[in-house]
Amino acid sequence: MRASLKRSRHEKNPEKRSQIGHLILILHFPTVHSLKEKRQILSGLLARIRERYPVSIAETGYHDLWQRAVVEAVMISEDPVVQVRVFGKIVDTVSSLPELELSDSHQEFL
Repeated sequence: MRASLKRSRHEKNPEKRSQIGHLILILHFPTVHSLKEKRQILSGLLARIRERYPVSIAETGYHDLWQRAVVEAVMISEDPVVQVRVFGKIVDTVSSLPELELSDSHQEFL
């Protein structure tokens, strides 16, 4: 019965529906000389982000290149301001690491 109450609350107030936030990060590892080095840095970064922020995050591209990576994070929330704030903190965290460079980032909300 509770589920139907929640569903009806959302149906009556569509602006309260959750939205999906999607963050794409393009990373460059200028001092890395092997896939093993890249994986060590990347696994530490992903673990740190998972511990600190309420997102799902994974490496999604350039798996076989040792100096590049695509990382994507997803977050579901009713408040888009929270998503923008969390994504901003993730970008700041990534940008602060000396062993990699943030080549590009993109946010979208569905």
